[in-house]
Amino acid sequence: MTPPGGRRPLTRGVFTIEEQEPLLPDPIALDTSFVVEALIATQPLHGVCSAFLTRIADSGVSITTSELLPAELAEATFANALKERWRGKWREHRTDGRSRPRAGRLLNDTLERYNTLLSSVDHFPIPLRRVTSPAAVLMIDYGIASYDAVHAASAIAAGAEAIVTLDTGFALLPSAQLAIYTDRSRVASCRQKRPR
Repeated sequence: MTPPGGRRPLTRGVFTIEEQEPLLPDPIALDTSFVVEALIATQPLHGVCSAFLTRIADSGVSITTSELLPAELAEATFANALKERWRGKWREHRTDGRSRPRAGRLLNDTLERYNTLLSSVDHFPIPLRRVTSPAAVLMIDYGIASYDAVHAASAIAAGAEAIVTLDTGFALLPSAQLAIYTDRSRVASCRQKRPR
């Protein structure tokens, strides 16, 4: 939306997943933070992320992910189940036998939905061994956190021009490296963080 009497704000390579852009880049990379919200119905941004994931699948765009994503997805899903029961004390109850069966069911269900997603699109997973050195370079050059650096390096190695994420840490990378698709509430923060 253009401000009255002014120019459109610069995107800085950051786009909102709520808007219907005419074309999505192909391939597009997915970060764990986005996939967690898209696949777990109890997450606050599930509706928005699920709709964007459906748009990606329906558009025929191929996706790329880091080999790290399934392990992070499993951890996030397990932790979410514990948080539902124990709230702020969930870490203390990680080994509690009363919580693990529900956490295990949720984890298995989420991983099954993830595998169903992958079977319905062209998917290119990037092995960790291929991006260890490039991820370290991104950490050194831009201060990006290690797991984010692995996802970013994986996206770049696959030739993706953009990553879908809810993690504003990716904005530490210049827009020439990767465009960011994120939810509306994070757009301004991402644009502020982007190197000029």
